[in-house]
Amino acid sequence: MDDFDFELVDNEKRHLSRHSLARLKALAPTFSERSRERLACVELIAEREQALAQAVVRVAARRSMWALFLSVVALVVPIVLFVAWTMFQQKSAEEPRYERPRSVVRNIPTPEPTPEPEPEPEKTPEPLPSSLGELPGPTL
Repeated sequence: MDDFDFELVDNEKRHLSRHSLARLKALAPTFSERSRERLACVELIAEREQALAQAVVRVAARRSMWALFLSVVALVVPIVLFVAWTMFQQKSAEEPRYERPRSVVRNIPTPEPTPEPEPEPEKTPEPLPSSLGELPGPTL
């Protein structure tokens, strides 16, 4: 094809680029074999499918990178935790353990309080002398 034909195919591509991929696939068989329209349609189909494939590959690459990262983390973190735990256990075993001295309970005698004298009970009053008289008896 000469430059003029390429230019015509390019014009057809611009004209057909507004259609979706499914529409282009439906239109391609309607054009005659080896026509500019069919060539432009096939080129557009190839470009769009290639763009879709690249997008799918990018998504798959991103997901695979996340999967690789998570698998490395899943392998490395338990190992690091195990090593740190064993080192901590060794350090605590090497340190001398000082027990806190128990408080000694001593029986210190307390000074005995001085005994207080018991209070004397009050004395009952003495009976009245008989000279004062007797109590009156019951009257009827």
